[in-house]
Amino acid sequence: PGTPDCEAAASALASRLANDRDLRNALNPQELAKTLNALSKWPDTPDCADAANALASRLANERSLRNALDPQG
Repeated sequence: PGTPDCEAAASALASRLANDRDLRNALNPQELAKTLNALSKWPDTPDCADAANALASRLANERSLRNALDPQG
């Protein structure tokens, strides 16, 4: 996460994710959790924050998605 190339790639992917509802909705629970974790590496990057907020909104609104998440053990 500490390199400009990684940040630029993450930002580009996050922008697409933030702007594409179908892409967000295609993520299964594990993919969504991993994506949120990855986006958390760049909290000050606007595109990453926007994508994380969009995913968090989906998580908040979909009980079945929340229930499908497995705790790490």
